[in-house]
Amino acid sequence: MAQTSDVIVIGGGIIGLAVAYHLRRAQLGVTLVERGVVGREASWAAAGYLSFQGESTQPGPRLELLRTSRLMYDGWIEELSEFSAADTGFWCCGLLELCVTEAEARAYQERVAWQQAAGYTIEWLDPVTVRQRQPHLAADLQLYGGVWLPEVAQVRPPRLLKALTEAVIRLGVRVREHAPVVGITRAGDQVTGVTLAGGEHLTAAIVINAAGSWAPQIAPEMARLPVKPVKGTIVLLETTMPPSRELVDSSCGALYPRPDNKILLGATLEDAGFDKRVKLAAVDHLVHQAVTLMPILQDATLVTAWDRVASLFSRQPALSRPDSGPAWCLCSDRAFSERHLAGAYYWSAAH
Repeated sequence: MAQTSDVIVIGGGIIGLAVAYHLRRAQLGVTLVERGVVGREASWAAAGYLSFQGESTQPGPRLELLRTSRLMYDGWIEELSEFSAADTGFWCCGLLELCVTEAEARAYQERVAWQQAAGYTIEWLDPVTVRQRQPHLAADLQLYGGVWLPEVAQVRPPRLLKALTEAVIRLGVRVREHAPVVGITRAGDQVTGVTLAGGEHLTAAIVINAAGSWAPQIAPEMARLPVKPVKGTIVLLETTMPPSRELVDSSCGALYPRPDNKILLGATLEDAGFDKRVKLAAVDHLVHQAVTLMPILQDATLVTAWDRVASLFSRQPALSRPDSGPAWCLCSDRAFSERHLAGAYYWSAAH
């Protein structure tokens, strides 16, 4: 007899786990299936910063949705502590964006103006103020100003995934690891469940595809999703004392300091499919950027480097309800379908 649930969630990353968590809190029966080990793919390897303002070019529902998502993290992290003792590393550290060209300065000042007018917390800093905040920036780095975003925060993705995994298990979500989905079962235009690689059938009226880069491979119906894998390299350094307590981002490099004297560099973006081999050229590129930005990092210790395969797609939400067959939706943070089929993807929640 096929195992029956109210909802099947495909994918054990942060989105799949979070969706399963909230559906179970709503008293729905939930089964989560993961092709490998829960929490060990793109989410685990992410840098973990939580931002919403940096890539927004105009006010509107999307920006407000992203801001709401970010501000929900504070209470959500506290809520998760009821189910897990894992320290998620949540830290509202802020982000300083550097302007290293005149064109960037003009664009950033325009963004500051309209975001302040719309009620968002953002501040323009002149070059002198930027160097006062960041005294370790290279003396020869040409600065035209900077943008201070105090609401940006960060988490430690492996720790958050540990907390979420413990929480969903305690709540009673059925977690199936090493269970790749190879098909979606339907009765007419109604989804009825999934088929696993071993031939087992799981039934549910709702199926949520949160498989990230692997989402188009779940079933023929999913092949048309505008999603493809993108490879990103991240480098981890250790210092005796971090040169910054806030995240620093620029077009010539990014530094993501942590409270434990560790600093993340990255990430690169490379169209390399599912290749997760760490290339020396990528590591060298990131290290060169970091040392050029802050020469004091020449004395840092190289701890490790890793690659992640994340999902690349248009960051605007996309909806599809064809004349026949299941519907799908594609978004940056959360997705849910009333009765058909939803595809939930992860990007803005925790880069």
